[in-house]
This record gives sequence, C-alpha cells and structure tokens, in this order.
Amino acid sequence: MRSRPSQVTGFTLVELLVVIAIIGILVALLLPAVQAARESARRTTCVNQLKQIGLASLNYESVHGEFPNGGTEPWHDDGADGARFGAGYGWQVQILPYVENTALQAISKGYGAGDEARDRAVRATPVSLYNCPSRRGVTIVYEQSTGAPVNGCEEGCALSDYAAATPANQLDPNRLSHEPWFWQGLTQGDVVAASQSQFNYRGKKYSPDYLGVITRKIMSRPSKPAHITDGLSKTVMIGEKRLHTDLYEVGAPYDDIGWTDGWDFDTVRYTGYQPGPDVPEPQANPIPADLRGYGYHFGSAHTSAFNACFADGHVQPIQYDIDILLFNALGDRADGTVTAAF
Repeated sequence: MRSRPSQVTGFTLVELLVVIAIIGILVALLLPAVQAARESARRTTCVNQLKQIGLASLNYESVHGEFPNGGTEPWHDDGADGARFGAGYGWQVQILPYVENTALQAISKGYGAGDEARDRAVRATPVSLYNCPSRRGVTIVYEQSTGAPVNGCEEGCALSDYAAATPANQLDPNRLSHEPWFWQGLTQGDVVAASQSQFNYRGKKYSPDYLGVITRKIMSRPSKPAHITDGLSKTVMIGEKRLHTDLYEVGAPYDDIGWTDGWDFDTVRYTGYQPGPDVPEPQANPIPADLRGYGYHFGSAHTSAFNACFADGHVQPIQYDIDILLFNALGDRADGTVTAAF
C-alpha cells in the first residue's frame, strides 16, 4: 500500500509580509492614542499639582491673613546680612509648610541670618510638585544655555514650571510691553527707596502698586481677599510659565534660579503678553513679534491651553488665543472688568 505524503503547513513569505504590514498599521494607529492617553494623564497630574499649590496658598492666607508675596527682587542676594526672611524669597518658598515641606522651609530661614551656605543648599533642593510632567521632571541646572555660571548656582538651582501672575496696570494692545508694570522702576537695588518713589511712564508719574493676587514685597502691600474685588474665582493667581523646548534641561536667563527666586520671571509672569505654547528658541533676527518678551509669558507644553489656578483655588485651562484684554483683566484683582465664561 502506498502511503500518503505528510502535509507541510506554514506561512509563505507573502503571508508573513502581509501580517507584518497589518501589525505596522495597527501600531501606527494605536501609537497616537497611547501618546494622547499618556499626555492626558500627565496633564491631569499637572492640574492636581496646581490645585495643591492653590490650596497651600489659601492655607497660607488663612494663617497669615494675607496671600504669599513674590519676594522683593531677583536672586535675593544670597542671604545678605540684615535680610529678613520672606523679604527676598518668593511665594514658592513661603508655602512650603503647606505642601508638607516644613523642614525645607526651616533650612531656608538661614537666609534671614545671612547664612549663604544654607541658602544655596535650599536652591539646589528640588520640589517635585513644582514641575509639570508634560514638560520635564525634577531639573537642576548649574549653568545657563550660554555656558555662563548662573548667579549663586554653583552648587545647583532646582527649576520650577509655575509662576504667579502680575498684570499690566494699564494695557495698550497696540504697544505691548512688560515695562514698566513688571518692575515698576526697579529691577534690583534699594527696594525701600523705590517703594517711596515714583516712576515715569509716557510722561506721567506713578507710585508703585502691584495689582495681582501675589504682589511684590515692600514695593506693594500684600494682597488680602478683601482686595480682590473682581472675585476670587475671576482672578488668576498662579499658572504655567512658557519656556523654550530646547532649553528645558539647561535653563535660560528667565529660567535659571528656579523656585527659590524672588521677584523675577522664574517665579512671576505677566498677563500683559499673549500666552502661548512652548516653542524652540528662535534663531531669526529680529525675534518674531509674538515671541518678544518670551521670558514674561505664560504658556506650557500642552496643546491649545495652559493650566491656571485662580484665587479661590480652582484650576482651569486658559486657551492660548484668549483675548489679550480679557487675559490681562484676569490677572488684575480689582480692575472692575466683568469677565464672562472663557
């Protein structure tokens, strides 16, 4: 009897190639969905962090009767002799006890005693709550992107992705500028003298007065809930700050000292400029008009909007294409502008 030949089963080359092609198509279809899901999770984390920061600021207000302040000037002078705790450091140091970091704030009080070593130890200590995961994790810089040593950061400075909001006291949409309202006559120097002086702007003299929820120490009185006559839920207190995507890990002149900075664009941003998404550092000269004053902008690594915490503690996204007059009104606690839903 003749035996039947055994049947050989398997994939042909064509069938294998078809399967590989199908798998490739499925991966291509699923990858954006996976990335979108991851970004959604990161964005949710960012929102939750801002809620914690907002709650900490409100707890600070409950204890002290006023909101935290933004410090006095950039770099807070490395723990200079005679400096008083809270006069140099900004709001992110002041709320430490309310984000379960009392021990770190206790170290920072060495600044008030003129203890430069303790001051620099605080600068180099990261607070993970202050970094948005969509952009970067904990980041410590020792040099700027230019390669020049950062002021007081030889042992490192831990960066932050959040900033308090300060408005233009008067906004001219046809001539947008952070001057004079961000600095109001003084960048760094004798803050007490500046607070008692007037500065010139377009032929008129003005007394220093900061109109955000978080104000500049000495230059303006601390903000209290009673001062926020536009409504706590209608006034932006803290938001994500705009950075260049290619400088996340190396820092920039507006992102170098980090969360321990005083009144500076590391920890305070300006609602007198249009917010926008993070973009690479422009190589064009002159810099495009919409990127001028970049270090003063609010923005984020998220698409279409950045997250902002209002004075009542709630967090919501603000679209990048928001009307600039409305955006600046949201940063001003008492301009009388009635803001509709946005």
